[in-house]
Amino acid sequence: MNIPQEPAYWLLSAGCLCVASLPALMRKITKARAIAIAALWLALCAATIWQSGLLPGLATTLVSGLWGVILLAASLIFSGIRSMPNQRFEER
Repeated sequence: MNIPQEPAYWLLSAGCLCVASLPALMRKITKARAIAIAALWLALCAATIWQSGLLPGLATTLVSGLWGVILLAASLIFSGIRSMPNQRFEER
């Protein structure tokens, strides 16, 4: 299988990246949403592994998981930086 020429692999990989990015875009994350997002991400990653093989599927899983963690951390940091001045002046 030649991965650069497989559109199914790239579509599944893009889906994994998009689903992994969802928690960073949401204002409030409930347990039900977090479980649904995790289940959808795992299903897409499993479909990638099943469709393309173990090594490309694991690469997609690792890259999309790392991407999701980085975006979530960045959104938490930036939301904290934006709300810090508001909290500082409200306490007085």
